[in-house]
Amino acid sequence: MLNKNKFLYIFLIIITLGLILIFWRKKYKILKTKNYLTTDNEITFSMQDLILYLGGISNIVSSSATQKIVRISFKNKTNISIEKIKKLNGISGIAFQSSNISLVVGNCANYLSTLLNKELNNHE
Repeated sequence: MLNKNKFLYIFLIIITLGLILIFWRKKYKILKTKNYLTTDNEITFSMQDLILYLGGISNIVSSSATQKIVRISFKNKTNISIEKIKKLNGISGIAFQSSNISLVVGNCANYLSTLLNKELNNHE
């Protein structure tokens, strides 16, 4: 082989291996993990409708929240319209106990609980 051909052969091998290395780095790139939880400050349904379906503000005792679930304690079970609450856009699940109701609302659970507690404080 001529020196010119050897140089071209080695040069093309280096370029090919370099392109393979770039491709692998992009394909198997390690993603940075988040060290925080996301929360939403918007609810997709009317707050007043929810309070109405829960039997009014006078029927609600307290509310607390985890990351995705709001637990609302109430006084009278018969005043709550479960079917209407199920139809609200943004509520994906309901667990109904004797003295409280748990609503699966997603990342806006803390925000919803804060709004409910503000309404309770304003009512008192």
